[in-house]
Amino acid sequence: MEHNRVEIYRLLAYTLSEPDLELYRWLKSDGAKAFGELGVNLGELPGLPELSRQYQEYFGLYAPKVSLIESVYRKWSSDPEVDPVMANSRGFLMSDHALHVAALYEKAGLSIPEEFSGMPDHLVLELEFMAMLVENNHPGQRDFLVDHLSFIEQVVEKSREENIMGIYREIVEFLGKFYQEEKNLLLGKQG
Repeated sequence: MEHNRVEIYRLLAYTLSEPDLELYRWLKSDGAKAFGELGVNLGELPGLPELSRQYQEYFGLYAPKVSLIESVYRKWSSDPEVDPVMANSRGFLMSDHALHVAALYEKAGLSIPEEFSGMPDHLVLELEFMAMLVENNHPGQRDFLVDHLSFIEQVVEKSREENIMGIYREIVEFLGKFYQEEKNLLLGKQG
């Protein structure tokens, strides 16, 4: 992809955040333009109340159609000390993956924002962290993509199954395309 990878990670993290007035205004002006430059037409932007309602329905914390939290898609634990029924369960927060990503943030000197305290593996944080890795040309980019961001494929698949619409459909489809390009870049065509 010809565009700046750091900017794309940050763009995706920002637009997959819960919408507020600042994000809404940005989407109406610079955001639509930024996506347009990437070949993505966000279409007609609904009003902020409707955009917020859609976000909550699709990605909110309470019974969303599509979770943006990595742990929900992963086996809860690979620890042999954990009861196998619980360890192999999916759909819970704070899995081994969440603990691992929290440790990575701590090692990098980052703190988890309060609104993400029980979900350090939320896609928004992971995209922001990957932007930092790319910006600093950190050798851990490949491992982070494989170990953590690979759940993006499940987010895209679930979004299609749930038939999410409008701006969020376009953003998630672009996220999936960008993830595939990143896989090709960091893992090679066989990735």
